[in-house]
Amino acid sequence: MRPSHALPGIAPRLVLGLALGALVALSPRPLLAAELGQEEMAPEALYRSRPPASLAGSTAAAESQGEPGLAPEKAAEFSVPIPWGEPSFESFRSAYLSEGGRAWLKAIMARAEPFLPYIAERIRWYGLPDELLYLPVIESEYSSKAVSRSGAMGLWQFMKNSIGGYGIRIDDWVDERRDFMKSTDAALRKLADNYSRHEDWNLALAAYNMGDGAVSRAVKKARSVEGAPEKIDYWYLRSKGYLAAETTSYVPKFLAVASILSYPARNGLALSWKEGPAWESLELRRSIDLGLLAEAAGIPVATLRGANPELKYNVTPPWPGYRIKVPAGSVEAVRAVLDNPELKLIRYYLHHVRSGDTLSAIARHYGTPQKMIVDANPGLVPDRLRLGQTLVVPALKDVAAPEATPSEDLKLDFSGTYTVAKGDSLWSISLRYEVQPEVLAEKNGLSLTSVIREGMALRVPILK
Repeated sequence: MRPSHALPGIAPRLVLGLALGALVALSPRPLLAAELGQEEMAPEALYRSRPPASLAGSTAAAESQGEPGLAPEKAAEFSVPIPWGEPSFESFRSAYLSEGGRAWLKAIMARAEPFLPYIAERIRWYGLPDELLYLPVIESEYSSKAVSRSGAMGLWQFMKNSIGGYGIRIDDWVDERRDFMKSTDAALRKLADNYSRHEDWNLALAAYNMGDGAVSRAVKKARSVEGAPEKIDYWYLRSKGYLAAETTSYVPKFLAVASILSYPARNGLALSWKEGPAWESLELRRSIDLGLLAEAAGIPVATLRGANPELKYNVTPPWPGYRIKVPAGSVEAVRAVLDNPELKLIRYYLHHVRSGDTLSAIARHYGTPQKMIVDANPGLVPDRLRLGQTLVVPALKDVAAPEATPSEDLKLDFSGTYTVAKGDSLWSISLRYEVQPEVLAEKNGLSLTSVIREGMALRVPILK
């Protein structure tokens, strides 16, 4: 769904074994998004990932199939058709099988480990081809923070205009294109929808890259030409120039990667097949700072941040229903922290209201939504800030204190004295002594609305 590189990132494919085969056998076609609405997908299965028990074992079994030295097309089985002998496919395959290509694939596999168990499990759940485990490889190099030049984002490289109907949320707090759980389910549902329309996995993949509308128009155009075959497939569209330039390499590139990583040992890749972590997601009832939660629960903060890259800050959203992803082995520790009302799980700035301050200006300075500041200050009336009032501002990012704060001005030497003359005001005196009017007022037990009289003695700073 984004422009792919000449040698895109690839995660090691995990052979999903007999359990997947049995599931696919029970599903004559992929489940469609319309059949998998949010209601049906809401059970814990949607939010929990357990490493498939057959992960390592099924891989070893698959690697043992066939005899050493057999041609790859005779030694392996695939759920999608592999175009052995097709020039572009073979060219990509040769590139990835070079010494540098193998080393690179191995490195991408290590990067993919945190995500593989969940994605493998969801592929099973949807009854889709297990080769789809490698699609994030050519999309994002299995980096949840990947951003393309065109603005596509996350493991599955969703554009903003391609998330409609797939449960992905983007707002001031989150960009769920980076949520590895939600984006995986959205991508698999989109792929299932593509397949249901085209009944061809190569075309479904092309539609994922190029857009379903563009592929449908290409098919329609090809059919309108006299002499076109009854079956219009990806390779025909490609040969006739009906596909975008990127899409002509996208599918063979993906198939080359899948053909190698499906059977890594046969292709000279020494992979450990180490099980990735299991994850659970917990629904939150309040905003929390990931750093404070990690410290209280005894989890490395990098683990929480890495599992929840959809957060635009290190603080979870204030709206209800957000689910934070945590290692399965730390669930009880995290629950204990979240259920403890005594633990404050957000850092705060203390802001002293100055002359001219408004809630909107304060919110802009600290990068904190106004509503969150109001919620953190019970009884606060947004349009009636008081001079010298202290506001609690949730810290969503590191910012410098506002310039010329009262606390800085209070350090001035106010040992001087000034006698008020006719026509004087706190404002005119503050200009003369280069001090903020609210500080001058506070040092004299006044407010900015106090009336000063001729002859009154005021404490003023010593001018240097």
